[in-house]
Amino acid sequence: MMGKPNQLEPKLFYQGVSLDRRMPKDHPLRKIKQLVDFNFIRSKVADLYGTRGNESVDPAVILKLMFLLFYENIKSERALMSQLPLRMDWLWFCGYDLDEKTPDHSVISKARRRWGLEVFTEFFENILGQCVNADLVDGETIHVDSSMIDANASKDKLRCQFRVVGHNLYEELEDNAEPVPQKLQRRASTTDPDARLGKKYGKTTLGYKDHRAVDDKHGIVTATVTTPANVNDEKVLEEVITEHQTSTGIKVKTTVADKAYGTGENYKYLHEHGITPCISHKRKSCSCDSGFNPDKFLYNKKGDFYICPAGNQLKRIQFKRNKNATIYKADREICKQCRHFQKCVTSKNSGRQIQRNTNEEHIQWADNCLPIYERKRLMARRKYKAEGSFADAANNHGFKRSRFRGIEKVQIQNLMIAAIQNLRKLIHHISLKPAMQRANLASNLRLLADFFAYRPSLLPIIVFQP
Repeated sequence: MMGKPNQLEPKLFYQGVSLDRRMPKDHPLRKIKQLVDFNFIRSKVADLYGTRGNESVDPAVILKLMFLLFYENIKSERALMSQLPLRMDWLWFCGYDLDEKTPDHSVISKARRRWGLEVFTEFFENILGQCVNADLVDGETIHVDSSMIDANASKDKLRCQFRVVGHNLYEELEDNAEPVPQKLQRRASTTDPDARLGKKYGKTTLGYKDHRAVDDKHGIVTATVTTPANVNDEKVLEEVITEHQTSTGIKVKTTVADKAYGTGENYKYLHEHGITPCISHKRKSCSCDSGFNPDKFLYNKKGDFYICPAGNQLKRIQFKRNKNATIYKADREICKQCRHFQKCVTSKNSGRQIQRNTNEEHIQWADNCLPIYERKRLMARRKYKAEGSFADAANNHGFKRSRFRGIEKVQIQNLMIAAIQNLRKLIHHISLKPAMQRANLASNLRLLADFFAYRPSLLPIIVFQP
């Protein structure tokens, strides 16, 4: 017989309902609640609250709500708080009951502004410390990369922003004032003034960049640095490495990155700090058929000149400060007499030129640090360690678009997403640990069985020896 609903009107009161009993034992939020100490926030922000007035929402609860915002990939705090009463697992995680009133979404944004960046940095470092203690971080080999983040703003609202010399007063910027030079003008968003236009892989983005250090062992994110989108990757390498070493307490031995980080200044820093680079450099070689690229020319350090493959000298003529390089040039009349002139010289007015970076010695050192097969192995691992880390953040935690405005708030978003990614790996490692122990025990027992099958006379000695 087909059943009918027993109740037509909704209940006003529920008795004996326990959210804890309704939560599955293997629910991910149960494991997170066991592993993560959200209560540290209370002592951390105690000085930011007064002793009078209305009592605030528990800071630990607010931190859990911020955690859910990125863990569940919710688009906004308003959307999170509208869904909270509908999700029993979220209510249980935050410590709310079914009939308990949940806070307004503005509570989260106010707390984020009040707490500042330091609180979220400590939250990230706490989870990273657990990963280090669980032996998930080697720390000696890291992969460095960056990814664009779209700002929470429109390109249509870009305006020219004037950078005026400090002693100029606002009253001087009137109709009769001299126009600001073009180089002092830059386009900025009126919605998010910290966001900048940046280009990567041929795509122009208004927003920010997240520069990460990803450990080679298990892909744990050990450092994250946020910059405007127009900051070149090469400028941030030193800061990322320093952040990694500070957070993990482990000195880097090998750094893997793409050629965007391959500059003479970076090679010099790595050389001086004893770090082996697996980074291709940005050198532009000659595209002539004869193969006369700069590597074919011999440099005489004592005389400060180059010798071309035909035996002629290229003398120093000038230093380009903007490129941090010295230009060496051969006499055109001598070049014309060379049988390789048409293939080697591309200039219509001068002889062959060579550009030597001030840090050329460090560049050559970086080129010869690792054998080819090791470079290929590390660069292949970078594909799924560093780039895979960004892909996971984009697919599961809304990494590619900022939920907030302002560089400090975007840095908070990046710290929270990186911490959540590390936490997921930590939970996976802990859940696999018993199975791995059983597998290792079974493997050891099989080895012992094979050994005693080969030497059965040793069995009584080993088993019964007091």
